[in-house]
Amino acid sequence: MDHTHRPRTSALWSSFCALLLLASGLILVPSEAQAQSFDLSGFVKSEYLYDSRQVVSAREGEFHLYPAPDSDETDVSNLGSFQFFSRLGLGIGDLPDVLDGEVSGYFETDFFGASDANVSTLRLRRAFAKIAWDDREVLFGQEWSPLFTVASFPRTIATTTGAPFQPFARQPQIRFTYKPGSFHLIGITAWQRDAFADIAFDDVSGIKQQQQSGLPALHAHAQYHGENVMLGAGAYFKALRPIITEDRFTTGAGQAYATITSDAATIRAKATYGASLSDHLMTGGYVYNEVENDFYPLDLLSTWIDIDGTGTLAPGLFAGYLTNEGSSDEVGTASALTPAARSANIDYVWRVAPRLSLNYEALRFAFELEVTSARYASSFDDNYAPNPADGDDPVTNVRGNFSVFLSF
Repeated sequence: MDHTHRPRTSALWSSFCALLLLASGLILVPSEAQAQSFDLSGFVKSEYLYDSRQVVSAREGEFHLYPAPDSDETDVSNLGSFQFFSRLGLGIGDLPDVLDGEVSGYFETDFFGASDANVSTLRLRRAFAKIAWDDREVLFGQEWSPLFTVASFPRTIATTTGAPFQPFARQPQIRFTYKPGSFHLIGITAWQRDAFADIAFDDVSGIKQQQQSGLPALHAHAQYHGENVMLGAGAYFKALRPIITEDRFTTGAGQAYATITSDAATIRAKATYGASLSDHLMTGGYVYNEVENDFYPLDLLSTWIDIDGTGTLAPGLFAGYLTNEGSSDEVGTASALTPAARSANIDYVWRVAPRLSLNYEALRFAFELEVTSARYASSFDDNYAPNPADGDDPVTNVRGNFSVFLSF
């Protein structure tokens, strides 16, 4: 019986494969009238990390935010090696114009995983379609949050690119950019997308809290692009509804930033002040007073500066400072409060991270020394700000990061 039907099965399988190959050819080899260009790029990154103590982090300790609170369990060194930040990107161009605008697309992935549970698996980083004219462009898809600011972010060796001092988030969005001369005016509607620890309230994720608010997040930025300088400022607004039967509440943030370039180095700097920025991998969030049935966003202030050298032997330096400010209003008695926040008990955290890169064409050897110190408080004041009078001794971690990049 098996011998009788095997030739028929093989023929059917061969026919299916032939049709599949034909379909692939039609899709991947377009006609001259539909010619497209594909630009494949990315890198392989091998990291070797040493921490002098345990840290608050993601992805098995690779994504380092700040030292964990002091205890016998955390006063222990840690050593790890990682390759899952290796990245692959595909640019798509030479497409037919739409409305007299140039059409392009981009897709980017890596092996970082969407959570600690699925580390070393593929995840979506960026994916968008863009239409560009001479003085404006519109983008649909997932791209960096404007608070991250592609025009001004730290060039650290660490994957964090300066988080938690630097806002760090990619968001599904619709972005419109108007470029009258040297100015860029950027307006965006966006949706929260938590790629790391999800700050939930009563098992309702941060993503769901925004979705059931019925409103997108809004960004507005203005930038000046000169020959050797870029200056910018922006604002962020979002609404959350943690309890589906209750009213939504709103939060916001503002920031200013700059990039100055020269032949020897590029200097970048940014200051951010805002509330409930845990969706950007910063500290804080909000607290809920169940007696008053009210939500209180928690403010923070963050600043950083990054100096990035050029040449075959390129030095660099990152320095950042962040402090939790609590709510602008009194939040009520502690027994009535439910926090939904990331490390709201940190009074302040600072980091100094010198680095040195040796660049050989496609190969790059890099070393970075991160010194990060955090001061935790044992209590909060009436505004749910960490009480400095009840603060613990600062906890400091020293991270050594040796990384090798092969870019293509």
